[in-house]
Amino acid sequence: MSKYLGDVVWPTILLIAIVVPVLMTYMPYISTGSHYDISSSITETLNNAISNPVSLISTYLLGDLAPYLYLVIIAMIVIRRGKIRGLGRELGFSWKPLLGAMTIPLVIALAITWFLISGLLPLIVLPQISLTNILLLVYTLFPIAISEEIVFRGFMLNRLLPKQGNATLLNSVPAIVISAVYFMIAHVPVYLAVYGLNDLLSVVTILAYILLYGIISGFIFVLTRNVIPDIVVHWINDYISIMFILCIGVR
Repeated sequence: MSKYLGDVVWPTILLIAIVVPVLMTYMPYISTGSHYDISSSITETLNNAISNPVSLISTYLLGDLAPYLYLVIIAMIVIRRGKIRGLGRELGFSWKPLLGAMTIPLVIALAITWFLISGLLPLIVLPQISLTNILLLVYTLFPIAISEEIVFRGFMLNRLLPKQGNATLLNSVPAIVISAVYFMIAHVPVYLAVYGLNDLLSVVTILAYILLYGIISGFIFVLTRNVIPDIVVHWINDYISIMFILCIGVR
C-alpha cells in the first residue's frame, strides 16, 4: 500500500476533529428541518462586524477552518522541535511541476474544466464597490479558501500521497480520491442544514459536485505540489458562487 498511500492516520484524525464540532453546530437546523442559508449568513456576519472592529478581526481570524490551520501549524512546529525551516513544504508550498512545461497549461485546463462543470464560467458578476462586497472578497480568500486548501490539500493530501519514490498521476489517484472524500464529508453537516433531511437528493447532488471539485483540485496539487493554484481556484469559485446567489436573491 505504501506505493499508493502514505500517512492515513493524521488526516483521518483531523477530519473527525473537523466534522464532529461542525455537525454539532448545524444539528439544530438538521433536526428541526429549518434551512440554513450560507451566503446570507456570511454577508450578515460581515455586515454586523463592520461596526465592531473586534468582531471583524475575530470573524476573519477564527472563521471557517482557520483555527484548525493554526493547530496544524503549532502541532507541526512542536513535532519538528521548533524547526520552522521546511514547514511550508509540508503544508503544500513547494513547487515540483510533475510534467515540466506542460504542468501549467494542464492546471489551467483542469481549472477551466471545473468552472464549466460548475456552471460558473459564463457568469458575469458586475463589480460592486460596497464595503460588504470587499469584505466578502477578502473573507472568501481567508479564512475560507486558504484555510480549507492548506488543511485538505496542503496537509491531508500531502500526507496521503505515496512516500516511496516519485509520485505519479497514476499512483496518486487513491490518495486524491480519499482526500476528496474527506473534503466532501467535512461539508455534509453544512448542506444537511441547508437542504434538510427531506431533500436528500439536493444534498447528494451538491456533495457530488464537492467530491468532483476535491478530485480536480487534488490533481492540480499533485501536478504542482503547490497549494496556491488550488487556493486561487477555490477563492474564485466561492466568491462568484456567493455573489451569484445574492444577485438571484435580490432579483
